[in-house]
Amino acid sequence: MGITKREIASELGVSKRTVANYIEKLGLGNHVSRNGNTDFLDDFAAAAIADALKNPGKPSRQPAAAPAAPAPDSLVDSLAAQLEIERSRNAELMEALAAERDRAARAEAEAKAQLAEANARVAELAGKLASLAERQQAIAATPWWRRGRMAMKLLGPGGE
Repeated sequence: MGITKREIASELGVSKRTVANYIEKLGLGNHVSRNGNTDFLDDFAAAAIADALKNPGKPSRQPAAAPAAPAPDSLVDSLAAQLEIERSRNAELMEALAAERDRAARAEAEAKAQLAEANARVAELAGKLASLAERQQAIAATPWWRRGRMAMKLLGPGGE
């Protein structure tokens, strides 16, 4: 697992609180894991603390101070420019969305027209099928010797 705060403190001849302070000072919190009430340091953290305690005059490994904040006016100008860019992108996206909606509406209208044509054709064919079925029933109801002539009359030469 690693070495505990107490173990490293006794090895280096300092208190457990000093080790904890150096962990915080050097930003080694992500190198410490807790199991129950015991904190374990990984090898990197132990070496960094030992190095810092042995060489106190050396600069610490703390991250560099954050750069100074930009002047408020330049920050406002920068944010205004970013806002304008986002607004233009938003306008472009709205135009693209409107074009896509128009295309989808045209496609829907075309599909509805095709469906209406197909339904009309289905109705027409259903009527023809019903007519043929009636004719076939009429042929089946006639005696066999009259069926040939009746079929020619009802169905026409060659049938449909």
